[in-house]
Amino acid sequence: PSPSDGRPLSGMAPMAKSALAAAALALGASVLKPEWAIGHLSRFVDDDRPPANLPRGGSYAVPGSGIVANEGAPFLLMLSPEDPTKPLSGEFLANFLKENTDWFRDTFFKYGAVIFRGFEVLDAKSFELVVLAITKDLATVYLGTSPRSSINGTTYVHTAAEFKPHRTLPTHLEMSFRDNPPRTQLFYAHQLDHQYGGETPLTNFEGVWQTLSEDERIRKTYSAAKVKYIRNNDACESMNTFSLSSSLDPLMQKCWQDMFKTSDRQKVFEKCKEEQFECTFFDDWNGRVRMTNVQPFVRQHPVSGNTVWFNHINVLTKNSMVYDYERTAALWGGIQGLWPMALGLWYRALFGFLSMIWNENDFGSAVSFDDDSLIPEEDLRAFKRAVWKNTMQAPYQLHDIVLVDNMKVGHGREMYTGEKGSRMIMTAWSDNYPAKWFAKGE
Repeated sequence: PSPSDGRPLSGMAPMAKSALAAAALALGASVLKPEWAIGHLSRFVDDDRPPANLPRGGSYAVPGSGIVANEGAPFLLMLSPEDPTKPLSGEFLANFLKENTDWFRDTFFKYGAVIFRGFEVLDAKSFELVVLAITKDLATVYLGTSPRSSINGTTYVHTAAEFKPHRTLPTHLEMSFRDNPPRTQLFYAHQLDHQYGGETPLTNFEGVWQTLSEDERIRKTYSAAKVKYIRNNDACESMNTFSLSSSLDPLMQKCWQDMFKTSDRQKVFEKCKEEQFECTFFDDWNGRVRMTNVQPFVRQHPVSGNTVWFNHINVLTKNSMVYDYERTAALWGGIQGLWPMALGLWYRALFGFLSMIWNENDFGSAVSFDDDSLIPEEDLRAFKRAVWKNTMQAPYQLHDIVLVDNMKVGHGREMYTGEKGSRMIMTAWSDNYPAKWFAKGE
């Protein structure tokens, strides 16, 4: 029989029933044994976790300050009031930072990340007061991929990443694709009314290179090689209508007018020249602008001289986000872990579909060697595993402030459950280390 004679094709009904039955069985098995399902689907395994026996330095009082220091990891120090029942004000913290410049500078460079916890920093203005106590040389130009807005009533404070709750953002060094990326960045936990997740993972990218260097082939290949970044941003008007790139490509984050804060193409070209980006407009493809530039895979830290895995690969490659959903599924576990696992499977399928109709460079972002040859998938997987092994992740507490040395310690954003407005993390950054840290020529 044919489809036009009114009778179903032979075998279609049994096949459909079998497919539905298989799907029902898979769903039932996942719900009844979610750990089994996640364990078989996720590519994150126990060996990818950071070592359980990371050294801890214990705690000690900062002399004469009323503040105690606790080492959370070799690259992470937490500062909090000595008496946790008596929170200290944001003004107190700001004065402490002003009065202990040398100690804080040395501590900052020793670790790379500092958490201020238990201080009454209640709003964006109070956060900006603490930031300005560290440095007055703050920046407002943002050429990164995340959607971000300035906070009313402040000069330098912005939202960190205005993604929907289900989006994860792999860890990275802020704007590491630039010649001169920010030196310091701060995050502030302003609102934490979400249900689950939402951490800001911190990654020691100096440790990432140490891990990667254990493989002689990778060390020789990437120590002197250069990476080429390709970033595409469609025009704002096309982002408001349906198209494959603006509607389906998760790597297409924002339009170029929002990126450059102008609709004047000449000003875009001027900014591209300043940043040493090669920029090309494609009027026949959603009015997009393509930015390309080349940077080394590794750089030396400007103070310590140590080698750092310093690039934006972990954000700009399409499969990186998929891997991180699978990591989240394994970390969350149980029924709640099925949600990030489902997202990982969805994005894996979506990128697979888009890869059948697009070239690699047509996605919102892509990377390659500087000669345009692709980075082997096995190497990308090795990069990801090295990042995981050097990443620490813990829940925020309300009004936490996190300061990172952006030349060493990267940050990300874990997906979360709850309404979009239930969680708000703010940020500020500086393109330079505080001048007062080097006033005596240290």
